[in-house]
Formats: sequence, C-alpha cells, structure tokens
Amino acid sequence: MMELFELASGKPLSQEEEGSARRIQLVIRATLASVVFAALYGLAAGSTDLALALGNLYKMPMVILLSTACALPVGLLTWKMTGAQNRASDLLIAVASGNFTATLVLASLAPIVALYYHTSGYMGGALALGVASFALLIGLYSAIRAVLSRIPVGVTRRSAALPMVVLLGAQVASLVQFIHVASPILPEITVFDGGMDAIIDGHGGL
Repeated sequence: MMELFELASGKPLSQEEEGSARRIQLVIRATLASVVFAALYGLAAGSTDLALALGNLYKMPMVILLSTACALPVGLLTWKMTGAQNRASDLLIAVASGNFTATLVLASLAPIVALYYHTSGYMGGALALGVASFALLIGLYSAIRAVLSRIPVGVTRRSAALPMVVLLGAQVASLVQFIHVASPILPEITVFDGGMDAIIDGHGGL
C-alpha cells in the first residue's frame, strides 16, 4: 500500500520497480484498490436507500474500469503514432495513479458524504457531486504528473504528454456516458444522469 501512496504522490519508481513485471503488478494493485475505494464512495452516496447503496457497490467500480478500458486503445494508438519515447507502461502507470488518487479522495470523504445525506435535507447531493468533481480534478492532475515525471532525459514534454492528454480526454468522455448508463448513482437526479447530451444542453438537476 505504501508503494501506491508513493505512486499517488508522484515519487519516481525505485530501481527494483522499473522492470516490466513489477510495473504491471503496480498497475494491477492500484486498479484493485481503486475498485474498493470507488465502491466505498458508492455505498456512502446511496446510503439512504438500501437498493441504491448495494447497486453502487458494483456500479461505481464498473464506471471506473469500463471508462479506463475504453480510453486505453486510443491513448496507446496516439503513443504509437506520435513516436513518443516514453514507455507504454508509463501511460498505464499514470492512468492507474490517476484512478487510485481520485478514488482515494472519494473514499476518504465518503463518511462526510454519508453524514450529510442522513442529517441534511438538501446538502447531501450537492456535497456528493462536489466531492466527485474534486476527485476527478485531483485524479487528472495525478495522472498528468505521473506521466511527466517519467519523461526520458532529452525528450520534449509535448511529445510525451500528448498521448496522455488524448487518453485522459477519452476517459472523461467515456466516464460521463457510463455514469449515464449506470444511473441512478445518487438519490437525486443530476446533469450527469443524462450523459453528455444533458451536459451540452444544460438539462438535469444538481
């Protein structure tokens, strides 16, 4: 777990972690931790309704995993087509770091989200949505920082970062649609429940 926290903090990998096998192990561990953290947030967000809370135990991890899976092909294709000098596993580590950090924020604030859902008449939904938006921003920052910290010496940041920007853009676009597919996640109706159409048209609730 300490290795995952160091990954989230942007620290470079140690010498023994630079091998391909160790990198894949780190990605898998970070992904599994993200699944658990996402489920905890889903449980808290739906805690006022038992059926919703139980459904969120698989819906929140599903949204994270499927949006990542949809974004990886175009990210790796961009990496290949642009001739980026960083390793493909750098992209995987960066995405895993972003997912881990974002879901860690969700899980750490989940008790407060649950508290407000059970003690406030209207603040629960606003807080849950605010926490999710904050976690997304932190996750994007963590992913970009992770890939930039692994750029080889003598390689421009632009060429190395472009595949990551494409990948993250694709993941966010996929994330919005999978939230639409999995809805409801929150008890309230939000603009995200309608997917990208509702966001563009400005329709929805919170």
